[in-house]
Amino acid sequence: MIQRAFTLIELLVVIAIIAILAAILFPVFAQAKEAAKATSCLANNKQIALALVMYSIDSDDRLPAATEHDNDGSGSGELTAQTWLETVQPYVKSLLLNRCPSDSSPLWSQGRQTSYGLNAYVTFNHPPYFGPTLTSFTHPSETILAAELSDDQDEDHFMPQYWGNPPKLTDADAQNEQWNQALRLPKVLAIKRHHGGANYPFADSHAKWLRFAQTWQQSDGQLPGVDWYDPLRL
Repeated sequence: MIQRAFTLIELLVVIAIIAILAAILFPVFAQAKEAAKATSCLANNKQIALALVMYSIDSDDRLPAATEHDNDGSGSGELTAQTWLETVQPYVKSLLLNRCPSDSSPLWSQGRQTSYGLNAYVTFNHPPYFGPTLTSFTHPSETILAAELSDDQDEDHFMPQYWGNPPKLTDADAQNEQWNQALRLPKVLAIKRHHGGANYPFADSHAKWLRFAQTWQQSDGQLPGVDWYDPLRL
């Protein structure tokens, strides 16, 4: 009996077909994986929103403080308090809640404690409001409580009161830290982590994916036309 083997041309054709299929499918698999991570992050944000609201119910209608670094001149930079996520831990289900699955920051081994920063407008240790009550928020369904931090951040909050031209509050150092004036974008947030946008928890307990321009817009010299960070805006 004559046994027929594959010819070199046939093998090359098969290899070429496999390569083409791999080139087509690998990006699809990568997109599916990222979509799953984004969904998990959105679920984190939903739990964060619920935890913050439940915390406020037990805390005279106020939200937790953000951490601050020491200012005793020692230069140690040590945190003076636990993070807000540690504060609300009794109201959440998982310790992994503090990390977005898409967050690959190199700082996790160097002190980074969370992927999510609390909006400093709502904390009682930041100006201009120093802890407004949750029920005083003028637009709770359009007020962002927290946001995804960029990979180079080791804080647990961000300060939108220093964004823009003019900012709500004037502090050159704080604005330089928080705001890219040339790009008109925040420096400290990962505003494009998930498909060109990011996930946000809101004061009415819902969470949603949005592009940054849907949450904040301003023309130079004017008040922001869109501002979903200031809880007491008119």
